[in-house]
Amino acid sequence: MSQPKVTSPPQIKNDAKESTTMNGSAPLIRPNSLGDTTAENDGKMLSDAFVATADFRSLIESDDRTVVVGRRGTGKSALYIELQKHWKKDKKVVVLSFSPEDTEIIGFRSLLRPFSNSFNLARAVTKLLWKYTILMEMTNFISSNYKLSSHLERDDLLNQHLTRWNDSKGGYLTKCRHIAKQYLDPNSPEETVGDLPGNLELSQVEDKVLALFQKADRRVVVLMDRLDEGYESDAVGIGMIAGLTYAAIELNKRSQTIRPIIFLRDNIYRTLAKEDPDYSRNIEGQVIRLHWDWSQLLTLVTTRMKLSFNIVIEKDQRVWDKVTAGELQGREGFKKCLQFTLYRPRDLLSLLNEAFFCAARYSRNTAIIEDLDHAAKSISVARLEDLWKEYSKIFPSIQMITSSFKNGEPELLVGSAAKIIENHIELSEDDDNHEALAETRILQSSGLLQSLYSVGFIGTHDSSTSAFSFCHDGRTPDKGFDNSDKILIHPCYWLGLNLSRDALAPEEAEEINDEYDIVVQSVTPEIRKIKIGQTISQLEKIPTGREGAKDFELWCVDTLRIIFASHLINLELAPNGSSVQRRDILGTNRAGSDFWKRVHEDYKVRQVVFDAKNYSGLGPDEYRQLQSYLTGIHGKLGFIITRDEDEHMTGRELDWVREMHRSHSALIIKLPARYLCKLLQKLRNPEKHDAIDRLMFSLLDTYERSYLQLKTTYTRKPKKRKLA
Repeated sequence: MSQPKVTSPPQIKNDAKESTTMNGSAPLIRPNSLGDTTAENDGKMLSDAFVATADFRSLIESDDRTVVVGRRGTGKSALYIELQKHWKKDKKVVVLSFSPEDTEIIGFRSLLRPFSNSFNLARAVTKLLWKYTILMEMTNFISSNYKLSSHLERDDLLNQHLTRWNDSKGGYLTKCRHIAKQYLDPNSPEETVGDLPGNLELSQVEDKVLALFQKADRRVVVLMDRLDEGYESDAVGIGMIAGLTYAAIELNKRSQTIRPIIFLRDNIYRTLAKEDPDYSRNIEGQVIRLHWDWSQLLTLVTTRMKLSFNIVIEKDQRVWDKVTAGELQGREGFKKCLQFTLYRPRDLLSLLNEAFFCAARYSRNTAIIEDLDHAAKSISVARLEDLWKEYSKIFPSIQMITSSFKNGEPELLVGSAAKIIENHIELSEDDDNHEALAETRILQSSGLLQSLYSVGFIGTHDSSTSAFSFCHDGRTPDKGFDNSDKILIHPCYWLGLNLSRDALAPEEAEEINDEYDIVVQSVTPEIRKIKIGQTISQLEKIPTGREGAKDFELWCVDTLRIIFASHLINLELAPNGSSVQRRDILGTNRAGSDFWKRVHEDYKVRQVVFDAKNYSGLGPDEYRQLQSYLTGIHGKLGFIITRDEDEHMTGRELDWVREMHRSHSALIIKLPARYLCKLLQKLRNPEKHDAIDRLMFSLLDTYERSYLQLKTTYTRKPKKRKLA
């Protein structure tokens, strides 16, 4: 059998917008140049290569399923587009399509702010408003159709509502928000919900609109997609999705005149199922879940290949064998491709697109196993780099921490993963990335694992289903990690990290609950704030004096490691053998920032000394003790950490600072624990890591310019004269 001639490889464009995709991915086309596609080609392939799956047939032939659920890349938006096309061909059917922008969702959220503490109230309000929205748009169609508008002429109630509706400009949700504003009382949310049906005259409007469409012999199909735009998984966000879903289900049951279908991402649907107490009774039976098996995916791929290569062969397997060679041929050869995917069309088409590009570079007309391996590796590396770029600002240590798993196992126990991270951090202390190292000190291994879970790098094992679940909406695990818990690195990163396994078995791929391509805000900043807050609160629990001396010293070490991460390395306690309270902390100065470079150059400090004193009110003994350390590699500058309230120097302490500098050329700077807490607070925002260096630089300026230049504040008391 002759092979098709390929002058340039077929392409599957991995477009971020699902609206340009077909069955979950952009079309396979023959480009004029590498990566060159046009909207016309996309639209044509979208129509010509659509695979009418059993799910599609079920939606057009039956009214018993209202909610379509699927992971990203499984074809929800393809169905949305094809269902529009299908029903628009019927002149008796009115198609209302709802695909909001994030600005509309965000604006609507603001309307529900009074209900932010109650999922039930947010759900109830959204359901009522969305039903009203659908009914108004149905009325709008009757009004704008010259053949049907006569049915509406004498209905004062509907005309009044319609006039008000059209006075508002914008999309469906924007119009709805403008009308609802006048009825929502933020001071009495429960009463608002109770009065809203009457204020909107919802029951009368619903009866009249349904009667109008029955009289006009028309049916309405309402399609709702992209509800994840602007979505947040809080009471309002989940309540909004639930309200839209409930409105669709109730209208579907109310009349055969209305056929609503709502498309939901898998992660949003799971959250809804978890949070809605009435889920099993009202929603569960209305769901159709998109699922692909290997034979459906083969049909999807070969349909595009027929168009792209002009192949006139009916059987899918023969088409596949015509454009592949060696180990890739046959059913098992196709399944080798699926091992690098999660049985999603978008994964598969992206993989094959890259494989055919590789084949074309070597002037081959067929793809072979080496092309597939190269494609899988390059896609995995690209996804890993995309993860680093996307989250580097809010999760500065993400590249460092994910890289710690290189050349290891994809499935681990939490305890083992934590140990890997800790060992990698120790080896990374010489790095110049202060932000990343500071974050590792703040979050520690447990917080870092939670952050990796929140961005979808690792998934958790569900013992009840024996499946791994991945989260990408910024949530942390429902419970904290236990050392014995199982975690799995996301399969799309295995090749990029060169792990011991490179692909999932088919049965494993189907057991992954995953939503890998959602753009979300990570909760890593929240985890940072929690960890910093915990460190600060620990100080309050440490009693002053001898009783809390050891705990205070340990707290100082941990805090200094966080604040001066990467600038000071090998920070550790070094006992001087004098007493429990007399202990100094040493750290190696890397001179990597302006402040620490100044300390090294001006004061010759290579090993920095911090003396921890778990009390306030320093005297000459403390200053003499620290001054005695400041020789050789310790230079002529040291720090005393105390329990004083602020860092300002006055009275006798200021005199002793000046005396140590005058007599021994040594500068001793007081760092109250409260001041260290102030520096910790600056790390709440990872982008402000240099604020600490500026504050320390300014503090040193204060000592050099002010404290060391002032006259003594100590007045010697005159001796009492003896009476003769």
